[in-house]
Order: sequence, then structure tokens, then C-alpha cells
Amino acid sequence: MPKKSLEPNEANPDEGSGKKTRTSTKRGSSKSASKSKPIKRSKTFLNLPLIISEELREAILNGEIPLGGHLKQEEIAKRFDSSLIPVREALRTLETEGLITMIPNRGAVVSMWDPERVRQRFETRIFLEIGAMRKSVPHLTDEELARAEEVLNEIDRQTTAKGISAFNHEFHQILISHCDNPYLMEQVNMMHRSIDRYLRYYLSNEAYNRLSQEHHFKILEAAKARDGEGAAKWVEIHLREALDHLEATTQLE
Repeated sequence: MPKKSLEPNEANPDEGSGKKTRTSTKRGSSKSASKSKPIKRSKTFLNLPLIISEELREAILNGEIPLGGHLKQEEIAKRFDSSLIPVREALRTLETEGLITMIPNRGAVVSMWDPERVRQRFETRIFLEIGAMRKSVPHLTDEELARAEEVLNEIDRQTTAKGISAFNHEFHQILISHCDNPYLMEQVNMMHRSIDRYLRYYLSNEAYNRLSQEHHFKILEAAKARDGEGAAKWVEIHLREALDHLEATTQLE
């Protein structure tokens, strides 16, 4: 039976016409997730909640489902040709990440931007990631550091906030990959997902993306020296700069 779901607005983060355009999360009035187009991926019962959460997450991050948008369980289940059980599981995942809020008698809605929530999630990621960075950096291989540098070069070639965000995440993942604590890595990943829409907004600004890249190369320089403390210091500077920018924007007022 054909599968129904969302098609992301951007099929390939590397595609671009030359002129840089940025995508960011959009404000808007309530909009149902049912307006989306079908996707073309096979499914199984076991991976269906993951597929649903991934597609809804991307629709929220790219603004297809706006802030305050209503996600109706029955319509989502119909689109994915599923029961309500995997839909509810997917929504619980998105709620844990802070992307949606469950409201009594209304259901799931896309969470509005909340300055205090943003600050708390950034602070949590900072504390987790600098600890992971200290443990991991001394054990990185030359091949992994070479890949990290390639990823930074890929960021410079991206034309969308989605593409920049994807490679930004890979860079940070490489540098904490030897923290020898899978639970810590998963917590860092969850925090990354929970602030991704804010990071996309930040990275969609050309000037701030350049500043972000300057920080990235400082982090990489410390990592090449196997200086865990130095890399952790620059990660904290890097993330706090992003938080300061976001807190100063009218989007979070």
C-alpha cells in the first residue's frame, strides 16, 4: 500500500543556484499538518514512529507547520496509513524535544518560541557538550579531524539553513565521538534537536554564520592539538554567542 507523508521543502542541502538563500522557522496562524504532500518511503511497524517523528520534525523546523500549528492525530495517522499508536509515540518524542506542546482538549500544537526555554536548553547543551568535548578530543584520530575540516568546508558551500544545520551537527558529533559515554552523546543529540530550529534561525543570518565558522575553526585548531580544555572553551564561547544573539532578537520577545 502506498505511504503518505511529508516531502521536505529541500531535497538536497548541496543544491543551489549560486545565490544564497536562507530558510528559517516561520511564524504563522494555526495550520494543520494534514496539508502536507505524500512522501515515498517504505515503512515497517517498528520504524514507523521514527519515520513520523522525522517528517513532522522537519516540517516544523522548516516552517511548513508554523508556530502554534495544530497536529491532528487522526489526520497524521491517515497520511501515514497507520494506527494512532505510532503517531502518539512520535508526538511524545517531539514533545520531549520541546518542539510541540500537548494541550488538554486541543491536542498537539507546535510550541511557541519561549526565551526562558531557549536559555535553559542552550545552557543544558553547553554543560553537556563541554564535558563530552574534554573527554573526546584527546582521542580523536587524524582521519576524524580531516573529516571535521571537510565538514566545515561543506558548511561554506551550503545555501540553506537546513544544509548548514546538518553539517554543523556532524562537525560537533565528530568532536565528541570519543567521549566514551553513549548516554552522554544521546543527551547532547537530544539537546541539539531541541534547539535546532533556533540554530537554523541564527545560522540563516550571513554575518552570524561567518562568526559561527570562525568559532568552528578555533575549536578544530584546539582539537588538532588534542587540547580538550581549549576545544571545550571555544565550544562554550560558540554556543553562548548563539544564545546571546537569539535572546536579543525580536523573535524571542
